[in-house]
Amino acid sequence: MTHPSISVVTVTLNSAHDLPRLIDSLRAQADRDFEHVVIDGGSNDGTWDIVERSRDLITYAVSEPDRGLYDALNKGLRAVRTEYYLVMGADDVLYPQAIANFRAIAQQSNADVVVAGVKTGDTTRRGLHVHRAWLGHAAMTTSHSVGMLFRTRLHERFGDYPLRYPILADGYFIKRVCTAKDVKAIAADFVAGEFGMHGCSARNLTRTLCESWQIQLDTGESPLVQYLLFQLRLLRNLPRIIARSDSRA
Repeated sequence: MTHPSISVVTVTLNSAHDLPRLIDSLRAQADRDFEHVVIDGGSNDGTWDIVERSRDLITYAVSEPDRGLYDALNKGLRAVRTEYYLVMGADDVLYPQAIANFRAIAQQSNADVVVAGVKTGDTTRRGLHVHRAWLGHAAMTTSHSVGMLFRTRLHERFGDYPLRYPILADGYFIKRVCTAKDVKAIAADFVAGEFGMHGCSARNLTRTLCESWQIQLDTGESPLVQYLLFQLRLLRNLPRIIARSDSRA
């Protein structure tokens, strides 16, 4: 069986504060046989200087305006030349054995998607739970960033990350891929790293809830069930939504 090749894809925008920690974690990998693709949205805070100083690790990088996170990520995928890719945010951290573990499991299983555990704040998410699809992609898997290794050619069938979901295009892609009968997605028994908490989904909770509801409808779930779930999630998160609105006032 061939030795599967892997790319790490990172999208940045004014990430000078966070990016060095990610790069350090990539340099610390026990298996350094991977590509690192960085797509920057035209940062003005020194991010690009960090990229230039890290050319021993970064194999492809570009800095130019884009139409948001997923437009940049789609650009990154067009630069990927490996069999698999892993998304890492600028504020994420990859544990030292992660690339080696992802590669070994992909080689042994020939899976299209490998789902690893991810530490998020004080909790660690594990497993792949396709039977929870009716609850949304977040209930099915650990995390698109850090925790999921994808076969690159899946995009030939399922398309790019759709820009109509500015916050959760990954959720739409995950939902379609992992519920497809002929896609082999497996859970791995290791924790890949730590998910950063500075992303746009963490900052814009109301929009995140709305996009999650729309994705469920667009992937064929019951409108009535999804409406009820949306209302329950809105009520559950209402104190946080109000608190954030007051802080901006």
